[in-house]
Amino acid sequence: MAKHFPFSDIGYQRLVVFAQDLRRLRAYAGGQITDLITEIENYLTLETEIVLREGSQTGRRHLDRFLDEAAKFQRSGGSISAFLDWLDVASDEEGGLKAGAPEVRTDVIQILTVHMAKGAEWDVVAVPGLSEGTFPGVNKSDPDNWLKNEKHVPFPLRGDALELPSFSFDGIEKNSEASKAIKAFVAQCVDQIKMREEMRLAYVAITRARTHLLCTASWWRDGTRSVVPSDIFNIIAASASSNGGLLISDVPSPEEGSENPTLENPQSAQWPRDYLGEKRSQFNAAVDLFDQASEHSLITSGDNEVGSWILDAKSLIAEYQQQKKDVIEVALPTRLSTSTLVALHEDPEALALNIRRPMPRSQDQYSRRGTAFHLWVEREFSDAATLFGDEYLDYLDPLEDDSTLENLKASWLKSSFASRTPVRVEVPFETTIAGVLIRGRIDAIYSDGDGYQVVDWKTGSKKLGESAQVQLAMYRLAWAKLSGCDISKISAAFHYVPTGITDQPVDLLNESDLIQLISNIKLENKQ
Repeated sequence: MAKHFPFSDIGYQRLVVFAQDLRRLRAYAGGQITDLITEIENYLTLETEIVLREGSQTGRRHLDRFLDEAAKFQRSGGSISAFLDWLDVASDEEGGLKAGAPEVRTDVIQILTVHMAKGAEWDVVAVPGLSEGTFPGVNKSDPDNWLKNEKHVPFPLRGDALELPSFSFDGIEKNSEASKAIKAFVAQCVDQIKMREEMRLAYVAITRARTHLLCTASWWRDGTRSVVPSDIFNIIAASASSNGGLLISDVPSPEEGSENPTLENPQSAQWPRDYLGEKRSQFNAAVDLFDQASEHSLITSGDNEVGSWILDAKSLIAEYQQQKKDVIEVALPTRLSTSTLVALHEDPEALALNIRRPMPRSQDQYSRRGTAFHLWVEREFSDAATLFGDEYLDYLDPLEDDSTLENLKASWLKSSFASRTPVRVEVPFETTIAGVLIRGRIDAIYSDGDGYQVVDWKTGSKKLGESAQVQLAMYRLAWAKLSGCDISKISAAFHYVPTGITDQPVDLLNESDLIQLISNIKLENKQ
C-alpha cells in the first residue's frame, strides 16, 4: 500500500476529497459571484446549520442580505477578487455590511442594539440613556486622520471638507507651536468625527419609530458624579418641543457637589413584572398543595375519543413537570457497549449529553495501534483467528513503520500470558442486564485452576480508575453465563502491555451491583 507521509490513509483520503471539492468550487470563481456564494453555502451545509440553531429566520435573512450585496456588486461588472477587496474596505471603514433587517414582532417588547434595528420599523420606539458617556458613548480608540495615517485622503480634498476639522500651518514658526496645533487638530477630529458617527447612529435609532418616539436621559447613573444630557438629546428635545411633542418630566440639574441620591436610596423593581402581585403567596401555596397531592389515575375508557383526551392530558402533565425541572432526563438506550457502561458509572451527565447529541469520533493513531495489537495477539494463538488476510492487518497498522507497536509486541512476548495457551481469544458476547442488552468482546480467557481468568489487554501505560473496573465486572459476568462456571471462580484483570503490570481487582461488581447501576442512576442533562 502506498505511503503518504505524514498522513494516515484516512487522513490522506479526506485531503484528496477536500482538494477535489476546492477544485470544483474554484471553477465558479470566473462566473457569477452569487453562484459561487450559493455553492459555498451548499458545501458548508449552512442551510442545515441555520435550521438546527434558534432564530433560523434571522440567520437566513443575513445570508440573503449578503447575497443581495453580492448581486449589486455583480451588476457593476466586478470580479470575485474585487468583491473580496470591497468587503475588506467595508469591514475597515463601515464596520461591515448592513445586516439583514430583524424580525418585527407585535406580541413582545423587543430589545435591540441600534445596529441590529437597522432596516426595520416599529409603532413605538424608546431610546434610553441619551446622556454624555452613554449615548454618545465613550470610545477609547481615536479615529484616524490624514496627519496620523497616510492612507487617508487629506480633509481639504474630500467632498465633505466643510464638515471636517481644518488644519493649517499659517502663523506657526516653531516646532512647539506646530506640536500644539497638531494636538488641537487631533482633538477636533476626535470630537467632531466621533460625534458625526454618533449622530448617524442616533438618526438610525429615532427613524425606527412610525408614530411614537420616547427618548430619555438622566442626571444620575451609578457613579458619584452627575452626568448631563447629550447634545443628541437636546436636539431631539428641541425638535419635539417645537413640533408639539410632550415633555414627560423636566428635573432641574443638580447643584454643584450634590451626592447621587440613587446610592443612598436605591430604587429597585422586579422585572419582568409579577402579574399576580399581592396574590403571589396564595398562588405559590396552592402550587405547593398541588405538588404534595397524590397522583390520581385517569379514568380509563373504551371510547377512542375519550382515550385520546386522556393521552393528551397525560402528555401535557408530563411536559409541565419536565419544564419545571432544570435538567432533562435522558432515556438510557436499550443496547449498550461495555465502554458506555463504564461511562455510565464514571460520568452520567457527560453520557447523557453524548446520548442527546452524539459526536463523531475519529480514529487516531493510538486506537489504530491498539486495534493492530489486538489482531496480532489473536493471530498468535490461531492461524484462522482473523476474518481478514495479512493485507488488511497491514491496513489497520499505523501508516508508517511503528516502532511503538513493535515494542508492544516485544513486551507482551516477555509476559507470562505469551507462554500460556488461552481457552478463547476475542470472545464476543451479548447479555441482558436490567432489561438492557450489553455487548462486548473479551480479549482473552485463561484457565486458572478450577476456574478462569478473564484478561483485557491495555496498550497504554496509565493505570485506569475505579470506573474502568466496571468493564472487568461485565466481562466476568458475561463469561460466567457463557461457560456456566460459577462467577466466584472467575477472576478478571487488566494487563498493561508497555509496563508488563497486571492489575487484578478483588472486589468487582457482581450481577446485582450491575443491575443497580443500570436501574438507579438517572441520566440527566442540564438545560
